Amino acid sequence: MLLKNCKIVKNNSIIEGDILIEEGKIKKIGKNIINNDWQKIDLKGKMVIGGIIDSHVHFRYGQPEKEDFISGSEAAINGGVAYAIDMPNSNPPTTTKELFYKKYYEGKNQSKINIEFNFGITENNYLETVKDAKSYKIFMVKSVGDLFISDYSKLKDILNQNKLFTIHAEHKDVIAENLKKYELTNWTNHCKIRDKRSEIEAVKEVLKNLGVIDKLNDKKPHVHFCHISTKEGLSLITNAKIKFKNVKITVEVAPHHIFLNMDMAEDLKGMGKFNPPLRTKEDNKALINGIINKEIDVIATDHAPHTYEEKNNPVKSCPSGIPGIETLVPLTLDLVNKKIINIFDVVRLLSENPSKIFNIDNEIREGNKANLTIIDLNKEFTIKGENFKSKAKFTPFEGWCVMGAPIYTIINGKLYISDIYYI
Repeated sequence: MLLKNCKIVKNNSIIEGDILIEEGKIKKIGKNIINNDWQKIDLKGKMVIGGIIDSHVHFRYGQPEKEDFISGSEAAINGGVAYAIDMPNSNPPTTTKELFYKKYYEGKNQSKINIEFNFGITENNYLETVKDAKSYKIFMVKSVGDLFISDYSKLKDILNQNKLFTIHAEHKDVIAENLKKYELTNWTNHCKIRDKRSEIEAVKEVLKNLGVIDKLNDKKPHVHFCHISTKEGLSLITNAKIKFKNVKITVEVAPHHIFLNMDMAEDLKGMGKFNPPLRTKEDNKALINGIINKEIDVIATDHAPHTYEEKNNPVKSCPSGIPGIETLVPLTLDLVNKKIINIFDVVRLLSENPSKIFNIDNEIREGNKANLTIIDLNKEFTIKGENFKSKAKFTPFEGWCVMGAPIYTIINGKLYISDIYYI
């Protein structure tokens, strides 16, 4: 396959040229490549970036009515995503090597994209080392089964390892305290029960322990905060990045926390219920500023599908989580067209930074596997859940008109059309 007239975006520069792909790999990058033996696609100046990585997805292993590796990977391709990292709160949770590798091999065999997996940390298994785990996931509030840390005094021992930890930072005690104040009778109260303080105190708890570890200078953990949603939480993390010398810290945000807020809760109903929950307009602005100022390292979706019927339940029985893998790229590109960020920010947040953090080689270079995302910055369309490839055909962004979309996703040399945007 020969991609003609590309604009290759990497290392904060744009290179114009062609890309020749043979046997799943990038054979040659250059200008005016001639090869008459292969399929030729004229991109007419469309942008090509290293395959986008969604480093936070739930493909619902063990719950096929919600999603599976086939539908999840098809949704990823449709959204321009070439790699995804699946979380361990499956059914059952991935907290043993046996369960991890059962899920790992099934996922690798069934997925149409490059899929990786996190290992779930408990108070009993935290010394386990799983060679193929991309990170070790810590839930600070109850998730599935024993997949959470109930005794925060163990955090220092857990984190004092040469590992990459991904953390869901919501403080269980703050949530328990709020449950005494508010009844879960409306959508706004879901946000109040899991309020800003629950995130702030959870972040403080982690940073307190990392401060001790940093001074010990014995181990050098890397802590990646997932879906940070508050101005204060981000500020604490940004300051810690500067302060700590031996502990590495990175931070991720999700599109729903960038674009949606508590004022929308009652209108969105179940479509706006997720954990961490909707925050304030001030938090929206803080996350945007964090992207602009390079305080935020990654945008990832927390793609968490449920059935449509479940999401239309009353608030108490409505599960938290929304599908997001098919709206990640267009929502981010729309920020470029609104001149809030630039295309290099997009590549940094969706491709280059997650590749460094999670050790995924998606670089556009000769000899490397061809995993590419091709985008049309000028493509305008309306988001419609009914057109998703995910089994969850709904979105809180229903009816949003955005500009910028993936048009092709190349997975290990195989070309897929992201046709959702042309329906």
